[in-house]
Amino acid sequence: MNPSESGLTRRELLQCAATAGVAVALGNSMSWGADAMDARPTIIDTNVSLFDWPFRQLPLDKTSLLVKKLRSLGVVQAWAGSYEGILHRDLSSVNQRLVEECQKYPELIPFGTINVTLPGWEDDFRDCISLHQMPGVRVYPGYHGYALDDPRFQELLKQAASQKVLVQIVVSLEDTRTQSHLLRVADLDLQPLSEVVKQIPDCKVQLLNARPRSPLLKQLEETPGIYFDTARVDGTDGVPNLIEAAPAGRILFGSHAPFLIPEAPLVRVYEARKLDAPALAALLSGNASRLLSTCRESQASAVRERKPEPLPTTIDAGQIHPGLPGQAQLKRYRIWDSYFTPSHSNPGRDGSSRLIADIERALPAARTGQFEKLCYFAHVGLGTTSDAQLEQLLREQPEVVLKPLERWPELLIGMMQLNANDVPASLAALDQWIKNGPMRGVYFASSGPGAQVCTHSNFNPLVERIGELNGVIMQHTWFKTGGKGGPGESTPDDLVVLAKRFPDQQFLCAHAGGEWEQGIRAVRDCGNILVETSGFDPTAGFIEMAVRELGAERVVFGSHLPSRSLGTELCKVTCAQITEEEKFLILGENYRRLLAAQVAKAD
Repeated sequence: MNPSESGLTRRELLQCAATAGVAVALGNSMSWGADAMDARPTIIDTNVSLFDWPFRQLPLDKTSLLVKKLRSLGVVQAWAGSYEGILHRDLSSVNQRLVEECQKYPELIPFGTINVTLPGWEDDFRDCISLHQMPGVRVYPGYHGYALDDPRFQELLKQAASQKVLVQIVVSLEDTRTQSHLLRVADLDLQPLSEVVKQIPDCKVQLLNARPRSPLLKQLEETPGIYFDTARVDGTDGVPNLIEAAPAGRILFGSHAPFLIPEAPLVRVYEARKLDAPALAALLSGNASRLLSTCRESQASAVRERKPEPLPTTIDAGQIHPGLPGQAQLKRYRIWDSYFTPSHSNPGRDGSSRLIADIERALPAARTGQFEKLCYFAHVGLGTTSDAQLEQLLREQPEVVLKPLERWPELLIGMMQLNANDVPASLAALDQWIKNGPMRGVYFASSGPGAQVCTHSNFNPLVERIGELNGVIMQHTWFKTGGKGGPGESTPDDLVVLAKRFPDQQFLCAHAGGEWEQGIRAVRDCGNILVETSGFDPTAGFIEMAVRELGAERVVFGSHLPSRSLGTELCKVTCAQITEEEKFLILGENYRRLLAAQVAKAD
């Protein structure tokens, strides 16, 4: 039966489906079939934005392109704010344009912007609720310059509670390390929020792009009326762990598209394979539909009364992979991960137990991604940790370093963490672990006791010896807004200085410099530097720029599992607007060629 036969418009049909929290029949690709392999979960995305991001063009910044992508992922409803609301002060026209744009697409539900520091903000709120019939509004306290205990914000919450509408609080929009130096905005201080919300009965707020840590997270979770989204919750099991800790119904799916690649947060939902069917259905749509149903009745007047259907039980995170290519395609990519970081700072007091546990934690995601190889960075007793007892153990019992490689010989590739502050010991370790041992190269960190900026003269004898042993060099790099995070931190500019000293040595620029737009430009003319892809949010447009400026042959995939997620890192490449051949090069072939070239030089 099509929508016209049922008497429902397409918008009403979608709203009904979302309110029920179940799959809808919008074609075979989005319906529940008998075969779980064909099942597609219904999704309500509570965090998208329309119009232009102020600091660069995004691949999906046209609403038509964004909606097309959301539909392809199974999104039947998206709560949309406006990027114009961040910097514009004429919010009446901003909200009017948002409403007009959302009217073109039945999936989009407008959430107008309110700035309580502007004169007459109450009129903007009244227009959003009464004139535009919005179920909620969105605020940007960090960008608009007020704290959550500001009396004007408390008044907004009171008015929203009396009108039974939701207030979405944008905690962050971008990693503070990569913001434009012209507009640096700290992540919002959430400390006052619990007390503020407790004083306003029936108040409902949702935190967008939040990554709070305990004990603040526990305090927020224990406060009724505070909801969360998943857009920047990272780590291979970050979303399931948040759901487990929070009261039922308080975690809602959000993508932060188009700033972030929309597939990335979706993949995070199921990559750890920890959520059962009811939990998946509740997260992806049920919780949002229930929250929206508590908003003003007038806002939901277009939704027909309908007996709720039972939540689907055929969602199987081990079988369906929305947001990723099919398993056969992933296998064809032959993914080799150059930046696997289990227990990156300390492998455990016994030298291996914590490391092995973290590898096991990451394996479900690695299997979902069909990874062939994972390269990790071992501590070998060179003072690269601040644990003196561990360092002594690693020196006295070097066999403990080999335990992961012995347990997963076909899966793991080892590189050793080197300490540029101790040149004699590092030179000896190179002979022990690369010349005579199983390690394939070295990793230079930018933090911790072993860190040293890579322009330092200590690097010269180390890089020379690594070259003689045909080892691979991975150098941690970051361009950070506001300057370096410590005296031992290296930038891509620093790496260029080192690479020019050794033009015959290949270097891997970890994280493409973090702030990748500058990082890519910094290394562009230095052909013996390849950039690695991990370590920052799945910001849209990264891979496209890297391929355009460097060529796909100079880009190498890294996952940063398990501290980052499969969704965050793999989707950067698989969802990029590049050719399949370029994806094949980035996801494994370039790294295989690099390792093979080192072996060929040795032969």
